[in-house]
Amino acid sequence: MRTVLAGLATALLVAMVAGADVVSDLRPTIRDAALQHGIDPVLMEAIIRHESANATSHAARSKNNLAGIMGRRGQRSYASKEDCVRHLGSILAKYKARGRVTVSQIGRIYCQTRSPWAANVRFFMNHIRRGRWGDVSIYNQQPAVRQSGNS
Repeated sequence: MRTVLAGLATALLVAMVAGADVVSDLRPTIRDAALQHGIDPVLMEAIIRHESANATSHAARSKNNLAGIMGRRGQRSYASKEDCVRHLGSILAKYKARGRVTVSQIGRIYCQTRSPWAANVRFFMNHIRRGRWGDVSIYNQQPAVRQSGNS
């Protein structure tokens, strides 16, 4: 029994580490979406990490839905994880326009349950800022300027 539990624990840790890399790899997209909409990129990453269990959830793996975004028929599907990140940015921008700017205010709309959503997101924000998943200095950088094809 201990061997089975140890194996499951190891598999879970491997999945979480692999998922953490997926989210970290999306930091340029998170930064760009956050800049475009005037949103804290650490908040966006924290929502993604919480909602997708560090990109290991079924929706993250099968639907590219890292943010737990719901549609009329359940969880939405996205062509890419980057599309989901950009959509999350636009959702948070709408909340901001309505004066919903704190994690608690956002959670009341985003989650719509009495779960500890806001506390969990704040937990992830603290870990992200402390470097739990690597350096986040990219969030302080401006995106690269793209040049047109007329060189």
